[in-house]
Amino acid sequence: MLNIAVMAYDNCLQSGISGMLDLFTLANWEQKRLSPESKSLFCHTEVVTLDGEPVTSFNRQQVVANQRLADCKDIDLLIVPGVMGRPDRLLEQTELTEWIAEQHQNGTVVASACSGAFLLAEAGILNGRQATTHWQLADRFRQRFPKINLQIDRLIIDGVDYLCAGGTGAHIDLALHLIEKYGSKSLANVCARMMLIDGNRRDQAPFVRFKGYKDHIDEPILKVQQWLDRYYREKVSVRVMAKRSGLNERTFLRRFRKATGEAPLEYLQKMRIEKAKQLLTGTEQPLEKITSAVGYVDLSSFRRLFHQVVGISPTSYRQRFGN
Repeated sequence: MLNIAVMAYDNCLQSGISGMLDLFTLANWEQKRLSPESKSLFCHTEVVTLDGEPVTSFNRQQVVANQRLADCKDIDLLIVPGVMGRPDRLLEQTELTEWIAEQHQNGTVVASACSGAFLLAEAGILNGRQATTHWQLADRFRQRFPKINLQIDRLIIDGVDYLCAGGTGAHIDLALHLIEKYGSKSLANVCARMMLIDGNRRDQAPFVRFKGYKDHIDEPILKVQQWLDRYYREKVSVRVMAKRSGLNERTFLRRFRKATGEAPLEYLQKMRIEKAKQLLTGTEQPLEKITSAVGYVDLSSFRRLFHQVVGISPTSYRQRFGN
């Protein structure tokens, strides 16, 4: 039986805790039904807080703890949920990150949902490794943890001894993944069917909004970004952007990536796709006109690029998110 501890702290998303606990409890119930001869349950769960006292969640409801961190022993799996808004205040609680790091060093698998990835990163678990978090926190995450390979399009990353799940509702996807990982695929499937959950989601790319990180102090790079805001439709090359910045190409490439987290042409590509998404959802313009409006000529090439970046076709995106 898997021993699971779920952390709770002020401003945590109560759904991120209760939703997972519901699924794990359902997994225990379904395990009995699928294997009536077995007396072993899928898991045992406990909610833990720093001092064992209740905490106040984002919706202002209390989350009651089973025990305090110091008394939590023999954990197989530790789950770190997200908070609503910026996680900066949470990261100031060094007792939390130190305890997470200690549990991981002792062999506990650590799994984060949403902004919980910031705690895993602060604990040093993700250095040099892949991670994901909520797409709106991507720029902040990259700036604070530049040594981590952030894969913001990914919904779930399983690094064997750690896992990360993306946006706010991804705790459900994480719970199903864990049920499959430590139980079985059939157990995860039956839980998904019972709760009417799509268990096949694998990325959060369709939900990602590209903003272009500008909260930096590199003036030549910021000058190029502001220029691109107006002239992204034009024929733009690295040479043109470097000249606009006043830097040589090699220096420009290095400083652009350092400042924005993106290569210049990748940045331009994502900017154009974001503009296309806005036109797809906010207008009834045909795809051919939208393709031209964002700086592309070949419709079939644009379709492939859109699918590569967003994860679904332009038509599917319009049907799914359009007004």
